[in-house]
Amino acid sequence: MGTYSSATRQGAYEPFDLQVARGQIDGHTPVYIFGFSAAIGSSALGPVWEGQTQSGGLYAYPGSAVQMSIVSDSASDTTAKSVLVTGLGANYVLQSETIALNGTSAVTTVNSYLRINSVAMTNAVNTGNITISNGGTTYAKISAGIGATQMSLYTVPAGYTFYLTYIQADASVGFTSSNYMLFAEYNKNNTTGAVTYAGQATFVQAYNQPFGPPVAHAEKTDIQYLIKSNSGGPFTANIFAGGILIKNPD
Repeated sequence: MGTYSSATRQGAYEPFDLQVARGQIDGHTPVYIFGFSAAIGSSALGPVWEGQTQSGGLYAYPGSAVQMSIVSDSASDTTAKSVLVTGLGANYVLQSETIALNGTSAVTTVNSYLRINSVAMTNAVNTGNITISNGGTTYAKISAGIGATQMSLYTVPAGYTFYLTYIQADASVGFTSSNYMLFAEYNKNNTTGAVTYAGQATFVQAYNQPFGPPVAHAEKTDIQYLIKSNSGGPFTANIFAGGILIKNPD
C-alpha cells in the first residue's frame, strides 16, 4: 500500500469549497452576506439592514473615505469589549481594524473608510445597540445582543473579483400571488459607472437561487440585495448570500 503525507491527510482530497473555508487556497476567501430587518415596507426597494425604514430606498455611501464614530447606547459596552471593522479605504483598498468600545462615549476609527462591509464584536456580545456613523449619517449598526452587523450590502475590494454562488431570501409571513415580495440585486460598478438591477424576482415567502457557474462581480462594485413588499408592512425579512472573493492576477 502507498503512504500519504500529512498534507494529503489534512485535505488534499477535500471539496474545493471546504478547502477555501479552511484557508488552504491562496487568494481565495469565503464571503458571507447576512441581512435582517423588521421594517420592510412597500414604498421602494431597499437593502435589508438595521438602518432600513419602511420607506425603503438605496443605502447611501460616503462620498470619500472618512473616519467612523462608534458608540453604544449602553454603558455596559465598556473598553473590555471590542469590535472588528472590515471595509475599504480610499481607492477601495481592503482594510480592517479592532476598536475598543467606550460605552455611551463615542470612539473614532484610526482608518478612514469609503465602505463598511461588516462590523462584529470580537470578544463579547454587545449589551446595547451600537452605531457606526460619520457626520450624523449611520453606515452600520449592531443590534443589542446580536454581536454583528446584519446588512445585505457588500463592496468588492480593489484587486479582487467576487464570485456569487447563492442567494436566499425569506419573509416573515406567507404571501399570495397578488400580495408578494419583490427581490432585486443592485450593482454599481464604480470603475465604469454602470448600474444594473440584476436577478429581479417575486416570491411569496422564500426565494432561493444557486448559481452554477458563479456570477462574477468586478472590483469596486457596490452590491445591495433589495426587498420590498407588494403592499402593506412592516414585515420582517432576511437575506443570505455568499460566494468566494478571489484575488485578481497581478
